Amino acid sequence: MRFAKSILLLSSAVLVVGCNSDDEHPNTPMSAVRITHASADAPLVEVKANGETFAGLNMVDYRQASAWQSVASGSYDISVDALLPSGGLEVIAANLEFSPDMQYDIVALNYAASIEPLVLSRSNQTVDENSVRLDVLHAHPDVGAVDIYLTTAADLAAETPAISNLAFKMDSDALPVTVPAANYRVRITASGDKTVVFDSGEVALAGGSDLMLSAVPNTDAGAQSPVSLLLADGDGVSVIADANETSHLRVVHAVDDAPLVDVLLGSNPAAGFTDIAFKQFRSGELAAGSYDISVAASADNSLVVIDAPNTQLDAGAETSIYAVGKLNAVTDNTIEPLVISEDLRSVALYSKLRVVHASPSAAALGLVDIHASVDGNYSADTVVLSGLDFKDNALLNVAEGTYYFAVILSSDDSYTPAIESMATLENGGVYSAVASDDFSGLVLNLDNSTP
Repeated sequence: MRFAKSILLLSSAVLVVGCNSDDEHPNTPMSAVRITHASADAPLVEVKANGETFAGLNMVDYRQASAWQSVASGSYDISVDALLPSGGLEVIAANLEFSPDMQYDIVALNYAASIEPLVLSRSNQTVDENSVRLDVLHAHPDVGAVDIYLTTAADLAAETPAISNLAFKMDSDALPVTVPAANYRVRITASGDKTVVFDSGEVALAGGSDLMLSAVPNTDAGAQSPVSLLLADGDGVSVIADANETSHLRVVHAVDDAPLVDVLLGSNPAAGFTDIAFKQFRSGELAAGSYDISVAASADNSLVVIDAPNTQLDAGAETSIYAVGKLNAVTDNTIEPLVISEDLRSVALYSKLRVVHASPSAAALGLVDIHASVDGNYSADTVVLSGLDFKDNALLNVAEGTYYFAVILSSDDSYTPAIESMATLENGGVYSAVASDDFSGLVLNLDNSTP
């Protein structure tokens, strides 16, 4: 069975080890190496040097990067393995020579079907405390040459770009640039044009910083710009969203005995989030910010069953709020929110399936296992998730195909499904499967698909 459980379900993984100091190798010429995953539809990857996992980089996701790694100068066989449900698949292999006292940025970019390595090199030097050294990479395969402005001016009409006519993968002779330490707005336009396609808002560039700025495809559900920026400072990488980027909110009605519901922002029903029926998914974009969110009966908004004040919705975030539990007699209802930080990025080489246990009745009987079978027969070998309790959820990476999915009590040695459904999953698809108290089958939702 070609399934893989992602460790990104519970939290972002710590992907890198600390940099080794050159002081530990006083007589050995050293180089600095940094690895970045910038292929928008590629799977998680493992990075290897001379056949061994490099610097703990064994589960690297898109828009993640290592810290600087000090390595002995010389020749290295660098490879990148895509982590598929069936195992690792080498997608990049290159022999690279690292010279002493140099920095090397190795970036996996382009789309998965054409993934390739790009190496940018520069001298490894100290930046004075009043300046910032900034290298820039255009890493979006679908965007033409761009101009990049570093200024706080409200209008670009009279401004000159800091970097001009930068094309995809281009290693410009004008880079890196050194600029005074200050607050800047990073704005990107098509080359020769003043129309802004990305605006970072004000960003502080601290003195003494040695930075790498990469413009990569924006895969966020609330994208307002085709690009997002990766800002690497030597210790890690941060994602800078466009200043107008929204937050993607999804509400799922998973309470079988509750009527239609509305989502309220403050005291007002939210546009697009009214009259939500059992088993319905409802999605929309909200401006990033803090909200007093509640869920109430559509027929009478004074009957509030979920109250979540001061809920922070960040720019670029993808958040699902499941209403789970039982209404019972209203006064003794057990309805509560299950909040899940989603990962809706489409991956070309497999599908992604989030499984959510939202059945309080099943929870009363014990823990359950999730099975996936190609023929509808279940056994210990078809378990893909084990020991799930009410409100648990997990993300599976799944090879495309048609499967029979079943929810079976962990204690049931006869492997009799409590809930069973058949579904066809396609590579690039992102799906949710919800086990609720409607035992006629799993609720399957297509969250995203190949662009």
